[in-house]
Amino acid sequence: MNTHSPYRFFSLALIGVLALAAGTAYAATTLDSGTWTKKSFSVKGTWSLVQDGDTVTVQLDRKFKTKKAPDLKLFLSPKPLNELNGKNATAGSLRIAELKSHKGAQSYTLPAGTDLADYETIIIHCEQYSKLWSGASLK
Repeated sequence: MNTHSPYRFFSLALIGVLALAAGTAYAATTLDSGTWTKKSFSVKGTWSLVQDGDTVTVQLDRKFKTKKAPDLKLFLSPKPLNELNGKNATAGSLRIAELKSHKGAQSYTLPAGTDLADYETIIIHCEQYSKLWSGASLK
Protein backbone atom coordinates (compact mmCIF):
# COMPACT_ATOMS: atom_id res chain seq x y z
CA MET A 1 0.00 0.00 0.00
CA ASN A 2 1.27 3.44 -0.89
CA THR A 3 1.84 5.34 2.40
CA HIS A 4 0.97 8.60 0.68
CA SER A 5 -2.43 7.51 -0.57
CA PRO A 6 -5.44 9.79 0.00
CA TYR A 7 -7.10 7.01 2.01
CA ARG A 8 -4.24 6.87 4.49
CA PHE A 9 -4.30 10.65 4.87
CA PHE A 10 -8.07 10.62 5.41
CA SER A 11 -7.77 7.79 7.96
CA LEU A 12 -5.09 9.62 9.95
CA ALA A 13 -7.07 12.87 9.85
CA LEU A 14 -10.20 11.06 11.05
CA ILE A 15 -8.28 9.42 13.90
CA GLY A 16 -6.92 12.84 14.91
CA VAL A 17 -10.38 14.43 14.92
CA LEU A 18 -11.82 11.57 16.97
CA ALA A 19 -8.96 11.81 19.45
CA LEU A 20 -9.55 15.55 19.86
CA ALA A 21 -13.29 15.02 20.30
CA ALA A 22 -12.69 12.32 22.92
CA GLY A 23 -10.23 14.58 24.77
CA THR A 24 -12.74 17.42 24.83
CA ALA A 25 -15.47 15.15 26.21
CA TYR A 26 -13.29 14.24 29.19
CA ALA A 27 -12.25 17.84 29.93
CA ALA A 28 -15.59 18.76 31.52
CA THR A 29 -15.75 18.47 35.32
CA THR A 30 -18.89 18.35 37.46
CA LEU A 31 -18.41 20.88 40.26
CA ASP A 32 -21.70 20.24 42.04
CA SER A 33 -25.02 18.51 41.46
CA GLY A 34 -28.21 17.64 43.24
CA THR A 35 -31.97 17.44 43.35
CA TRP A 36 -34.51 20.17 43.94
CA THR A 37 -36.23 20.97 47.24
CA LYS A 38 -39.85 22.07 46.91
CA LYS A 39 -40.67 25.56 48.11
CA SER A 40 -43.93 26.46 46.28
CA PHE A 41 -43.89 23.77 43.60
CA SER A 42 -42.04 20.52 43.07
CA VAL A 43 -39.36 20.11 40.46
CA LYS A 44 -38.30 16.71 39.17
CA GLY A 45 -34.90 15.83 37.78
CA THR A 46 -31.42 16.91 38.71
CA TRP A 47 -29.16 19.91 38.15
CA SER A 48 -25.38 20.06 37.70
CA LEU A 49 -22.73 22.76 37.64
CA VAL A 50 -20.27 21.70 34.96
CA GLN A 51 -16.95 23.36 34.16
CA ASP A 52 -15.39 22.95 30.73
CA GLY A 53 -12.29 25.11 30.42
CA ASP A 54 -13.22 28.62 31.56
CA THR A 55 -16.95 28.06 31.04
CA VAL A 56 -19.31 26.95 33.81
CA THR A 57 -22.83 25.85 32.92
CA VAL A 58 -25.92 24.87 34.84
CA GLN A 59 -27.30 21.72 33.28
CA LEU A 60 -30.79 20.43 33.90
CA ASP A 61 -31.18 16.76 33.04
CA ARG A 62 -33.66 15.24 30.59
CA LYS A 63 -36.00 14.32 33.48
CA PHE A 64 -36.33 17.99 34.51
CA LYS A 65 -40.00 18.91 34.86
CA THR A 66 -42.01 21.46 36.80
CA LYS A 67 -45.33 23.24 36.61
CA LYS A 68 -45.59 25.53 33.60
CA ALA A 69 -45.66 29.20 34.55
CA PRO A 70 -44.72 32.60 33.19
CA ASP A 71 -41.42 34.23 34.05
CA LEU A 72 -39.58 31.28 35.64
CA LYS A 73 -35.92 32.17 36.07
CA LEU A 74 -32.82 30.46 37.35
CA PHE A 75 -30.70 32.25 40.00
CA LEU A 76 -27.76 31.70 42.28
CA SER A 77 -28.44 33.13 45.74
CA PRO A 78 -25.95 34.07 48.47
CA LYS A 79 -28.49 33.02 51.13
CA PRO A 80 -29.20 29.49 52.39
CA LEU A 81 -32.40 27.90 51.09
CA ASN A 82 -34.10 27.92 54.51
CA GLU A 83 -33.85 31.75 54.62
CA LEU A 84 -35.35 32.31 51.17
CA ASN A 85 -38.93 33.12 50.29
CA GLY A 86 -40.72 34.64 47.32
CA LYS A 87 -40.06 38.21 48.47
CA ASN A 88 -36.32 38.00 49.18
CA ALA A 89 -35.22 35.25 46.77
CA THR A 90 -33.67 37.56 44.20
CA ALA A 91 -32.07 40.08 46.61
CA GLY A 92 -28.33 39.90 46.01
CA SER A 93 -28.83 36.96 43.66
CA LEU A 94 -27.24 36.37 40.28
CA ARG A 95 -29.84 36.00 37.54
CA ILE A 96 -28.62 33.24 35.23
CA ALA A 97 -31.45 33.10 32.69
CA GLU A 98 -35.12 32.63 32.04
CA LEU A 99 -35.97 28.94 31.82
CA LYS A 100 -36.15 27.81 28.20
CA SER A 101 -38.85 25.29 29.04
CA HIS A 102 -40.66 23.82 32.03
CA LYS A 103 -39.38 20.35 31.07
CA GLY A 104 -36.48 18.54 29.44
CA ALA A 105 -32.71 18.86 29.27
CA GLN A 106 -31.39 22.43 29.27
CA SER A 107 -28.07 24.19 29.70
CA TYR A 108 -27.27 27.73 30.87
CA THR A 109 -23.86 29.41 30.84
CA LEU A 110 -22.86 31.40 33.91
CA PRO A 111 -21.41 34.87 33.32
CA ALA A 112 -17.63 34.84 32.98
CA GLY A 113 -15.89 35.45 36.30
CA THR A 114 -18.74 34.14 38.47
CA ASP A 115 -17.27 33.02 41.80
CA LEU A 116 -19.37 30.10 43.01
CA ALA A 117 -17.99 30.59 46.53
CA ASP A 118 -20.21 33.72 46.72
CA TYR A 119 -23.40 31.64 46.46
CA GLU A 120 -25.10 29.08 48.70
CA THR A 121 -28.16 28.16 46.69
CA ILE A 122 -29.47 27.57 43.19
CA ILE A 123 -33.13 28.51 42.80
CA ILE A 124 -36.00 28.64 40.34
CA HIS A 125 -38.13 31.73 40.96
CA CYS A 126 -41.18 33.24 39.27
CA GLU A 127 -40.41 36.95 39.26
CA GLN A 128 -43.81 38.02 37.93
CA TYR A 129 -45.60 36.61 40.99
CA SER A 130 -42.69 36.66 43.50
CA LYS A 131 -42.94 32.89 43.98
CA LEU A 132 -39.93 30.88 45.04
CA TRP A 133 -40.53 27.72 43.05
CA SER A 134 -37.80 25.42 44.23
CA GLY A 135 -34.13 25.38 45.16
CA ALA A 136 -31.09 23.41 46.23
CA SER A 137 -28.09 24.04 48.43
CA LEU A 138 -24.68 24.26 46.79
CA LYS A 139 -21.82 22.33 48.36
